[in-house]
Amino acid sequence: MSRPLESPNPLASAILAMLKAARETDVELTPETLARLLYLADLDAIESGRTQFSGATWRWDDSGLYDHALTRAEDWVVESELVERGEAPYGDRDSYVLTVTVDIEDPLSAADMECVRSVLRLHGGKSAADLEESSAETAPVIEAQVAGDRGVLLDLNRARRRQQVRARLERFRSRRAARPPVEDDPGVDDALRAEFLEMRASLRRANTKTLDDR
Repeated sequence: MSRPLESPNPLASAILAMLKAARETDVELTPETLARLLYLADLDAIESGRTQFSGATWRWDDSGLYDHALTRAEDWVVESELVERGEAPYGDRDSYVLTVTVDIEDPLSAADMECVRSVLRLHGGKSAADLEESSAETAPVIEAQVAGDRGVLLDLNRARRRQQVRARLERFRSRRAARPPVEDDPGVDDALRAEFLEMRASLRRANTKTLDDR
């Protein structure tokens, strides 16, 4: 039987959701990969027209994405004996693996859990460095990098605006492609040429008259 949850904040629930999905697919997550996957899941939710579900205040600096509240939320899930810290793969002494130790109910809504599982299926096998590269290609991080900002709150809604612009462009292209081709008028070139020659002759006469009047 799955254990019901009463987490203290949305961020703890989001961590448990990602770790539960990781357990279902035998994916090992370190704090670094967990943070990047949660960011991508938040972004995916926003691009889908919903709201960010993790509750994280995502910031960016030269070391990548972070939110200091993640550490406190991680401590809570570990102290609650829902999650344990284990040895990191490849003997990495600077990190560790987070694993759900008990069966728990889905901590998030069905739509948010599907978002978490979808992102994990797509990115779960990537290293922390590859995930950092993927997150660096997102609109909020690109905006912060271009502005030279460090440690500022990322505007995740920029991803939604970018998605809206992309959708408008796609609609415009599809409408333009559906329009019937414009047929050329076979006589238009001759008419334009005759009009140009007539105007040129008129201009010549006007210039001659102006010079004679001086």
